[in-house]
Amino acid sequence: MALIDSRFHVAIRPFLATDSERVQALVSNEAVARMASNIPYPYPKDGAKTWIASHGAQHRGGTAIIRAIVSLATNQCVGAISIDQITRGLNASGNLGYWVGEPYWNQGFCAQAGQLMLQLATKEYAMKRVVAAHRVDNLASGKVLEKLGFNELQPEYMTHSSGQHLFRCYEKLL
Repeated sequence: MALIDSRFHVAIRPFLATDSERVQALVSNEAVARMASNIPYPYPKDGAKTWIASHGAQHRGGTAIIRAIVSLATNQCVGAISIDQITRGLNASGNLGYWVGEPYWNQGFCAQAGQLMLQLATKEYAMKRVVAAHRVDNLASGKVLEKLGFNELQPEYMTHSSGQHLFRCYEKLL
């Protein structure tokens, strides 16, 4: 089921097997892979199909919430948003991540999808805290997190698919 807010130009919904070709095209872009912390480049052939097929087990296991970001204007998948590394209990928390294809950069898709994902995390998963991080050279991602009301923490060095990089880290109490 899609989560839609009439104020936004995006919806988030579970991925469909039919999204795999579109996702494969969007993430096979070196610029997208460079900005995202978990997308390899070059992206493996049929990587999107395998990735989408893994979502059901992650959802059933309670380890991740993964959604397609869909443009309401075109009804096409333009990216992905997820909360993974989920912990449960009174202090349930997770790690927010997102990406959109390069043609959709700087159009508000991530901030709007982020608001929808945080609503989902609070209402359906009773999360109390969400963390996020981005490479220091990805200023747009930092702006998204600021719009979503995240507070910046100490920067940390983390291993990325292309090596070790300095990341800006954030948290939001829900």
